[in-house]
Amino acid sequence: MKKVKQLLLILIFCSFLIGCTETKILERISLATLIGYDVANENDENVTATVIIRQVSPDNKSTLETQTNTEATNQGTRIKVNLQTAKKMLAGQTHTILFGKNLAERGLEEPLHGLMMNSELSSSIYLAVVDGDAKPLIEGNYKNITDIGQHVYNLIDHNVQRQHTVSSTLHEVVRNNYSPLRDLAIPIIKKEKDIIKINALAIFAGSKMVGQLTSEEAFYVIMLRDKFKAGALELKLPGDTLDQEKNTDEKLHVAIDSIQSKRTIKLVDKSTPEYDVEVDLACRIVELHSNANVGKPDVTKKLEKAIGKEIEKELKRIVKYTQEKNSDIFGFGDDYYASVRNSNLTEEKWNELYPNAKVNFKVNIEIVRNGVFE
Repeated sequence: MKKVKQLLLILIFCSFLIGCTETKILERISLATLIGYDVANENDENVTATVIIRQVSPDNKSTLETQTNTEATNQGTRIKVNLQTAKKMLAGQTHTILFGKNLAERGLEEPLHGLMMNSELSSSIYLAVVDGDAKPLIEGNYKNITDIGQHVYNLIDHNVQRQHTVSSTLHEVVRNNYSPLRDLAIPIIKKEKDIIKINALAIFAGSKMVGQLTSEEAFYVIMLRDKFKAGALELKLPGDTLDQEKNTDEKLHVAIDSIQSKRTIKLVDKSTPEYDVEVDLACRIVELHSNANVGKPDVTKKLEKAIGKEIEKELKRIVKYTQEKNSDIFGFGDDYYASVRNSNLTEEKWNELYPNAKVNFKVNIEIVRNGVFE
């Protein structure tokens, strides 16, 4: 009898909780699926928000509409958008937030803070910079795109999963933004006629965009920031890599894929500072502009050595570029802080050290002949 009473009390309590929950009937709300922010005017601090809104009718048919408004804050633009819609707008179905390039160069501190404070938004939504303004990209007419919000999300998510670009979820970007020793890297997307593509990678110093790397160079950024589990890369090796009699001005084109890598970073001198970075990379040759038999051990060794040297050269060049921009997107500052006891390393001190840091690379390549990875 006592157990029955306890069960009845639990059921009554649950019914009260259900009764207190705010119901959201789909036909009575509008769902924001994609939001873009731009600088409204270079002479003021106002932000223009462009929102793709999905409306669902009682017969389960959905339509998309675009709303644009300008205000000083994210919340202000949202209030104005609500004034233009017949239903309450919710952001819970938003998958991607876009920032115009001018806004990214001005700084994303305030927009990121506003997004973080919005409890409706998932921390797993993607952030991206638009090459130009976000508004024209969102409002553009596309021959093969029916849902721009879903398309942009799928574009970024697919390339992140394939490790063709850096992952830029709200959680990751906010975490790096609030870290004094690590800077942001966010994909750049671009509208070209009736297609949208990932065009480059924006790099930041603090919350301001200070430069960009090509989409091909993003490969090397991922290699230094994380482990590779999949990927592809095309390289141009010296023309005499496999034949000493060939002209070195010519290039030997090679494509590799199924890349798996791991890297270790070691601080060897805290005063400079100086790092030794070792990368172990396993790959498969999928295309080689040569008649050489890749199955022969001597040919394999030559290719492994040449590919390693080419990747080392590219890594050095890219790190040097980030040093010129004083953008530590690789987290060398975090490694310094973890390696030096009582370093008292501040953001200001690291901004002085990073441009002059020395980074030594050693890349070990293994060509997997059968292309099967366990």
